[in-house]
Amino acid sequence: MIDKVKAVIDKYAMLPQGACVVAAVSGGSDSMALLYILNLLKEEYGFSLCAAHVNHGLRGENAQRDERFVESKCREAGIPVHILKADVAALASQSGMGIEECGRKVRYDFFNSLGENIIIATAHNLSDRIETFFFNFTRGSALRGLCSIPPKRDNIIRPLIDCSKDEITAFCAANSIEYVTDETNSDVKYSRNRIRHNVVTQLREINPSFEKCAGRCIESLNEDELFLSSLADELVRSARLPVGFDAAKLSNSPRPVALRALMSICAECADTVPENKAAEKIFDLLSSGGSFNINGGASVRVRKGILDFPQSFDKPEKAELTLGKVSFGGLTAETEIINIDEINNLQKISKQGLEYYLDCDKIHGKVFLRSRQDGDRIKIKARGCTKTLKKLFNEMSLPPEKRDGVAVAADESGVLFVEGVGCDARAEITPETKRVMRVRLKRNNNGV
Repeated sequence: MIDKVKAVIDKYAMLPQGACVVAAVSGGSDSMALLYILNLLKEEYGFSLCAAHVNHGLRGENAQRDERFVESKCREAGIPVHILKADVAALASQSGMGIEECGRKVRYDFFNSLGENIIIATAHNLSDRIETFFFNFTRGSALRGLCSIPPKRDNIIRPLIDCSKDEITAFCAANSIEYVTDETNSDVKYSRNRIRHNVVTQLREINPSFEKCAGRCIESLNEDELFLSSLADELVRSARLPVGFDAAKLSNSPRPVALRALMSICAECADTVPENKAAEKIFDLLSSGGSFNINGGASVRVRKGILDFPQSFDKPEKAELTLGKVSFGGLTAETEIINIDEINNLQKISKQGLEYYLDCDKIHGKVFLRSRQDGDRIKIKARGCTKTLKKLFNEMSLPPEKRDGVAVAADESGVLFVEGVGCDARAEITPETKRVMRVRLKRNNNGV
């Protein structure tokens, strides 16, 4: 089994040299086997190891027993252990979360608090992966849900993901690894236990190699999902506009790719991932136009061929653009003065509306970041004409509620640059420029 674990670790590059690994240990057979194996491999892979245990306060004396057991076994093995006692039931009631969701948040918040750049190792195994597949299947999950538990996600690794529960139990017996048993694991009133004791048992009778075959199926589903997600990521990049996303480009893409792109866009711009039905509703809006509240919360809209996320902006107070960092509404501006020699190639200057380069000698007086004002105009050299910001924003299809949130830099003579548009020709740098004011803008969210 150790060879199987090492193959998974190597395949997914789970344990970089010098990593600090926190093993989540409940005291059950899976987590005790994980702790044993990681302790064996720590020198070979060059990582440090500690254990973490959470007493959720839900199982009375049995929970206290588990805590004492984990602490004792870690002490015997010389493995540092961190213990957290929490009243998850009370925390769930206070937060409005379900107990399972709250418990998970408590655990991972605790694990992540144990150090910077840590890797969290959990004992999820092949049997867990199959049970999750069927659990999601009964709820009508799409491909992403059927992919079940990933071997690696962010800083969480699952080295036992290819090992079945039977393999783990046999490994514990062969290596005299002690563990405790959670009495709730046999209670079939819980959906997962019914899947484990009833569904999987029946499927094993049909095919004794069921778990191995199911694992191969889930791996194949994960490869398909990874490919579709990569296409969706590329679609998000190509559909991105200064003021939102190109609705036509999204709607003309294959539906499975577009739906994944929409989920990614919503996660980025509205901090929420729509359910499948909600994503399909947004997909329909791409052609028809209109608005929709995602999961009853944030609003998404398709207007004039642009998908965006309308929100009202308070008109920000103007801020003087001084050296260093300055806040203006939902963005941070970082300003510095550099010599023209520090810019190796004028053609490499950012065209994405994130950096602005101004000739210091052409700036008149102080520079302020502010909202648009009546009569504001800008001359973009590449366009060869001067336009009012009102007309420019109309051409950009920038929604009215977002226009006051656009950062405008101006001196005593007028506009110097407009966020997402560019610099006024009056202050652009030229071959004769000696000193340059470089302003970098960073939004706290996507767009304005």
